[in-house]
Amino acid sequence: MAATSLEQPTQGLAAYRRVFAAPRVKPLLFAALLARMPIGMGAVGLILFIHGETGSFGSAGVVTGAFTIGIGITGPLLARQIDRRGSGPVIIPASLLSAAGLVAVVLLGRAGAGTVPLVIAAALGGCGTPPVGGVLRRHWAELVEPSELQTAYALDAVMVELIFVSGPLLAGGLAATAGPAIGLLVAAVLGSAGAILFQVLMAVEPGDDPDAERHWLGALRSPTLRVLVLAGLPLGASFGALDVSLPAFGAHHGAAALGGPLTAALAAGSALGGIAFGLRPSTFGRPQRAVVRLGALMTLTYLPLAFATAVPEMFVLAAISGICIAPQITVRNNLAQSSVPAGTVVEAFTWLSLAATVGASAGAAVGGPLVEAAGWRSGAVLAVAMTAAATLTLFAPRELITG
Repeated sequence: MAATSLEQPTQGLAAYRRVFAAPRVKPLLFAALLARMPIGMGAVGLILFIHGETGSFGSAGVVTGAFTIGIGITGPLLARQIDRRGSGPVIIPASLLSAAGLVAVVLLGRAGAGTVPLVIAAALGGCGTPPVGGVLRRHWAELVEPSELQTAYALDAVMVELIFVSGPLLAGGLAATAGPAIGLLVAAVLGSAGAILFQVLMAVEPGDDPDAERHWLGALRSPTLRVLVLAGLPLGASFGALDVSLPAFGAHHGAAALGGPLTAALAAGSALGGIAFGLRPSTFGRPQRAVVRLGALMTLTYLPLAFATAVPEMFVLAAISGICIAPQITVRNNLAQSSVPAGTVVEAFTWLSLAATVGASAGAAVGGPLVEAAGWRSGAVLAVAMTAAATLTLFAPRELITG
């Protein structure tokens, strides 16, 4: 099993300085940022493109859900292959498959194809998304000192939020200027380029750990990881609900493309929260307790979204509602890294992503028709309900809360 003790974290700006000063960290973060850009641009880009072609948020939500669930279907399988056989046969071929899927969505959408072909193409784009984040998180323990590991995870969570700031902004900006299709094509190009660069910088060799435990459950042999994955489903559903609700709010106020900047505001709030958490990782106590406390606080910060009445107000509320997202992701990563069997770390992190993406796909698939029928506020209410459900799930297993 992986080590279960958690090092006392370094506090303050010194921790960030040490992480950034570690060899290879800066170029790896840049490559990972590019490689994961299709994830940041994909949801908003697909919603804006499909809505623009069909006029239906319901169809847009279903197609977007297919993209995110495609990531979830193959993510753990790709990660397990990387753990066992190295990243060479996985990362670059998978990224090219993902790019092909996004290009196919554009071609089919422009040709007037129905929802089913669009769903298949979007799912293909999701299925090919390589687990770059899991590979990077696996290597943080080798790149930085143990006392900086929580800050490294916080920085990684902030970088993810940077993707969800720049991605929606880029997708929304391109939709407003050059057309939504360009956003999807740019996402395909950036993702492929980033994956190639990431593979060059951090190739993972085939696993040769003599202590690695081979079991059909893989990383899911860890009870803690199973709980985190279960709670991650409704957590992800809250993200998917907002992916539909925020563009619908924009459409209600005159421009669906406002969904991009509003989603970016949510991610910006998350990034700020992640930076603050990285300065003092012990603020909410031990990770076992912090994950519950942050979940409860996230529910409270989401609640005002349903009562927004104007665009400037929604920008502020979206930023506030994101404050706990990156800290929550950071703590989840820390708990997973310290609890899974040897030789399954990339897979473990990918299971966390799987839970979020499958949940997001369900949230978008349910949220699309719900918003279509009852308005954008119903999507915000769904997001609140899902964060509450995620937090309640964490109360059940005593070993996670008191471990």
